[in-house]
Amino acid sequence: MRSGAIRRGKPERQGSEGCGRWARESGPCRGEGDRGAAPGGRSSADITAGGRGRRRRAGRARLAARAAHRYQPRRQDAEMPALPAALLALLLHAHLCRPAPLNGSKWSYIGPDGEKGWPKKYPFCGGVFQSPIDFHNDILQFDSTLLPVELEGYNVSSDVKFLLTNNGHSVKMNLSSAMRIQSFSFRYSAAQLHLHWGNRNKQEGSEHTISGRHFAAELHIVHYNADQYLDLKSAIDKPNGLAVLAILMEEGDFNPSFEKIFSHFQRVKYKDQETIVPGFNVRDLLPDRLDDYYRYEGSLTTPPCYPSVLWTVFRKPVEVSAQQLLALETTLYCTESNDPAPLEMVDNFRRVQEFDERMVSVSFQQDPALVERSPGFVLFVVLASVLGIVSVTMAAFWLIRRKSLQRAKEEKGVIYKPAVTKEEEEEENISKA
Repeated sequence: MRSGAIRRGKPERQGSEGCGRWARESGPCRGEGDRGAAPGGRSSADITAGGRGRRRRAGRARLAARAAHRYQPRRQDAEMPALPAALLALLLHAHLCRPAPLNGSKWSYIGPDGEKGWPKKYPFCGGVFQSPIDFHNDILQFDSTLLPVELEGYNVSSDVKFLLTNNGHSVKMNLSSAMRIQSFSFRYSAAQLHLHWGNRNKQEGSEHTISGRHFAAELHIVHYNADQYLDLKSAIDKPNGLAVLAILMEEGDFNPSFEKIFSHFQRVKYKDQETIVPGFNVRDLLPDRLDDYYRYEGSLTTPPCYPSVLWTVFRKPVEVSAQQLLALETTLYCTESNDPAPLEMVDNFRRVQEFDERMVSVSFQQDPALVERSPGFVLFVVLASVLGIVSVTMAAFWLIRRKSLQRAKEEKGVIYKPAVTKEEEEEENISKA
């Protein structure tokens, strides 16, 4: 354990038994995980004309073509005869329009209500296009048309107040709908941000991974499609409904921007506690480069796991200090303040999901370091090394064998003649005389 851990007076459960892994609360829906409430409504600003408008229209057509497939069950579960198109559309509409249960339901990350049991109550959690995923070389495809992420209204005045809430699964901060992403096929307005993290003993709390590597934590900034829907609630279960910016976090230097959120944790230690955070430049929570990212179609990472998310995961992580990570990992609880056995809010991240034959578009040319770490590349290097060693060995053996045969052949053609002694030489000279 790192020094500086916070002491508590109440008995508690720590480590992997914390709230992220064993939540006992009920009624998760509207304010949890990736689902937070959307303050404000749709903006009245017009879509930018020209090239951006054409790109948006083309992007909308592509997204619409994929939307139906995204809401299908996995292949192994889809063995029933094909339904007529009209009936299938009707069933899909009925299923998508059914709201998630608001009462009497609960979920966690382990235990009876853990990830393995999610599909029983939330069918989409067992479907396709689920998140998070691992980014590895075999599934990455460079896309030269991907533009830098263009943000608007992210520098928020301190006169604007954000509501910070402990919802029992994470700490969530509502955002202004005037904060927008302008560079996507649709215009997306911000709704909320929240975090996922590990625990003080194992800082591997990011949901997305790169070549199998977890980062210490992950920030999600959730946006809804303001061109088609009024708010997050109406967009959350719709195709093209959401866009999430994901920021990976690692231990490093102190981060003053994250401290504008972390400094309020003591006021939201327990479930359902809330506090006000003055507005600040939310752009400072993101990496410096907004043109370096992974892009794919996926889902909410918490129940009900709707496959309605366009994910943008920035490749370069941001740094927060060890003390800031410790505050994130040890301050919050998933239980209420009067609970006699409080549970720490730790390990609130979902495991990596199947990729389902999707491709990840990347805005950057392939990273040699990433290629070297990919399983396919490692296998290639091993096989090439083995073949190289075998080839060198065989060549050396062939050369040695050839020299041996040549030496034997030369020795076979030589006539042996013993050396002449001095006496024999004198006798030979006398005989010649």
